[in-house]
Amino acid sequence: MLSSISIDTINSLTISELDVLRFIQNNRKLVLSLSVKKLAETTFVSTATVMRLCKKLGYSGFTELKFHIREELSQMEKAHRDATFTDTLDQNVKAIVETAAMLDEKKILKIVELMLKPTNIHFFGKGLTATVLEYASKQLLTYNRANFIYKDTHIAYLVAESMTENDLLFACSLSGNTHQVVRMAQIAKSRRATVVTISSNTGNELSKIGDYNFSISSEEACSNRQDISSRLPILFILNIIITTYVNQKTKTD
Repeated sequence: MLSSISIDTINSLTISELDVLRFIQNNRKLVLSLSVKKLAETTFVSTATVMRLCKKLGYSGFTELKFHIREELSQMEKAHRDATFTDTLDQNVKAIVETAAMLDEKKILKIVELMLKPTNIHFFGKGLTATVLEYASKQLLTYNRANFIYKDTHIAYLVAESMTENDLLFACSLSGNTHQVVRMAQIAKSRRATVVTISSNTGNELSKIGDYNFSISSEEACSNRQDISSRLPILFILNIIITTYVNQKTKTD
């Protein structure tokens, strides 16, 4: 649901509206059983706030929003029922193969060149993508390469404000429209930091910001079948970059 909302719409929401949207996203089945009044009480906002959110999302009201959620859940359940083991295996392999085909060796070597310098390396993502970045961060630490990863968005923004040309940010989002990640990249870019983005290969806000942009298989990114497997292309790209860094570092040591 969130991935289909434009970054402009996200940026137009108030803090209270964002809180309601997050609750809806994380509790879609529950929301179907709630009235607009009960949803407002549950999220500690007014009914007017809920209705404003519905309007900003392009719905006539809460009833239409619930209809959209019901349709979305129905499609996801059908995908789960129809998927076989072979389908799942083929889907994951296809995602990696298609992502590999889009890799640019020159981009990777330029990024590795920056990593070999005394550059400050930063990672930022949200949700399950953040877990993938945490793995990449720890992988670098095993090779004694210092880096920073942020779980708190406000701290991430504060750090981005103080970045310079000596900073390298890996900003990753499956949809490329996660508003916190887009904002982090915007701030870092405005401070002359080098920004590396990894997102779906469809048009998105994040890919417009980066100095080096990497695309992942769009079909895999849009899949509702295996949410965790959809991060595999991101992990694949990060692993290629880190492995190349380690190989280059070994040559210079």
